[in-house]
This record gives sequence, structure tokens and C-alpha cells, in this order.
Amino acid sequence: MSGLAAVIVLGTLILVFGVRLVLQSSRTGRNRPVSIEEFANAREALDAVFVETAAIERIFSAEDIEFICRSSTPEVQRLFLKERRALAVQWLRKTQKQVAQFMDLHLRLAGFTEKPSPGFELELTAKYVGFFVVSHLLLLLLWLRGPFRARRVVGYTCAVAGYFCAICSVRLANVTAAEPRS
Repeated sequence: MSGLAAVIVLGTLILVFGVRLVLQSSRTGRNRPVSIEEFANAREALDAVFVETAAIERIFSAEDIEFICRSSTPEVQRLFLKERRALAVQWLRKTQKQVAQFMDLHLRLAGFTEKPSPGFELELTAKYVGFFVVSHLLLLLLWLRGPFRARRVVGYTCAVAGYFCAICSVRLANVTAAEPRS
């Protein structure tokens, strides 16, 4: 019976993801060319993701919660947890949005690739689906348990976001200035 439940959950996730992808592609117009502004925004977003790593580590720092628990009142502890949870959720939603933008840009720039690799694209899609599922699971964990009890999932989410940043960075580096349109 548990095998059937796993298949149903997996099928539902695939269906939800597929519908979301279709709706998102119809809204964003995946067939339209990449503008210079989008290209510049992607480069700026990549730079921001790489710079934010130290801040992300601090948001989820166990040292901070240990210090607050040792040296403050329960009211201050609740306020601290509430603020850290809000920061963590804000960071995660921003990261989800950036990864979705990177994936969109990657797909739109894929037409400029000289040697397409279906295996690579399939792997990238699988990683994106994994990121999508895990980041939404992390969002749920952040709401239910707080930012300090989800460090492993945060580590995975950061690693996959970094992977997408690296892929997008390589894609942007390989696109000549003549390809994006203004």
C-alpha cells in the first residue's frame, strides 16, 4: 500500500509541476528572444546570489540561536525566531524566483547552443524538479519548525541553487553580445 501512495504522490507532483511549467511558459513567452535588459538582469542576479552566501549562512547560524537562548528572555527569543523565520522565508522565495528565472533564460538561450546535449538538458530538468520539490518542502519546514532545524535541507537548496547559477553563468558567458536583442 505504501508503494501505491508513493506512486500517487510522485504522479501528483509531476502533474502539478507540468501544469505550472505550461502556465509559466505561456505567461513568459518562452519563444520570445532574450533582451539585453534580461541578459543584464541575469548577470546581476548571478552576482547577487554569489555574494549572498555569507548572509545565508548567518541567517541559519546555530551560534546565534544558542547565544539568544542563553542570554535573553523568552519574549526576545520568540521575537528573534520570528524575525529569522521571516528572513529565511524571504531568502528562499527570492532564491526560488531566481532559479526559475535562470531556468527560463537557459531554455531561451538554448537555441543559440552549437552542440545541444539532450542528456545534459534532461539532467538539468531533473535537478530543477528536485530543487522545486525540496525548496517547497523547505518552505514548509521553515514555517513549521523554524530556520534552525532545517539546516541540511538549506545546504542542499543552496548547493542546487549554486549549480543553477554556475550553469547560467556558463550559458551567459557562451552567448555573444550579438545574440540578445534589445
